Amino acid sequence: MADRRTVLSAAALGLSATAAPAAAQRDAKPLAGKAALVTGAARGIGRATAIELARQGADVALLDIADPDAVPELRGYRLASRDELEEAARLVRAEGARALPLVADVRDWDATRRAAERAAGEFGGGLDVLVANAGIAINGKLARHDPAAWRAMLDVNLTGTLHTVQAALPKLRRPGGRVVLVTSVQARTGSVESGAYAATKWGMTGLMKSLAAELGPEGIAVNAVAPTAVDTPMIGRATEGSGNAHPCVAHPGHALPVGVLEPKEIAAAIAFLAGPGAGFVSGTTLDVNAGKSAQLSA
Repeated sequence: MADRRTVLSAAALGLSATAAPAAAQRDAKPLAGKAALVTGAARGIGRATAIELARQGADVALLDIADPDAVPELRGYRLASRDELEEAARLVRAEGARALPLVADVRDWDATRRAAERAAGEFGGGLDVLVANAGIAINGKLARHDPAAWRAMLDVNLTGTLHTVQAALPKLRRPGGRVVLVTSVQARTGSVESGAYAATKWGMTGLMKSLAAELGPEGIAVNAVAPTAVDTPMIGRATEGSGNAHPCVAHPGHALPVGVLEPKEIAAAIAFLAGPGAGFVSGTTLDVNAGKSAQLSA
């Protein structure tokens, strides 16, 4: 009897030893088997997000306008190129995931719909995660803002985000689909120098709240991530020549000693909202602003 108990105990231990690595592997790839679509994915937050989702096991469609001159109202920085989009796709593949680069302008409803359909078809007929990240920033005081620049930001940041959600929605799996909008710390405040940008990001917060209420009964969670300044070409155009060359410096208005965040910090927050740990999180904004939210009203 003693020998039999010893054998059973050893067998149990063997099963546990076998199961543990398998469980650890699942934990290491929480998005394994998932398909994601990320807009504005050629560089910056979008690229970092695509790479992080791939690192966690998802296949990723990377959508970008991939045309540096597509928005003539932009000043001080250019949009991404096709080469940058292809490089982003290469980096996703380097994580062991499938990557599908897609060229489309989110202002164009039909082009965005076709891109979403292609992404879903490439990855087995559906999508699990949508990250609406594409956006532009044009500085200017709101009371005197150039009408063309105002329309450009509305068209990309607000209408383009709605187009993205509408295009992906028929392919988003239910229940369990996740939508994450990338807004801004300026979706929490006003701004003197970039009031129109702030207004579009506030509009995206309203869009997120309304979509969460509308899509919740279908089992789709909708949230937003609101970054502070992030080291991307968009923010680079605003800080160039400011003398603030080092990203990790004390910055007034933040509780933590950081000035400009790395895109990967925002990507990690987005991946959390896309993952299994956020299954019942919906209709909320996750602030990634180094504690600035501690000084904002609830």
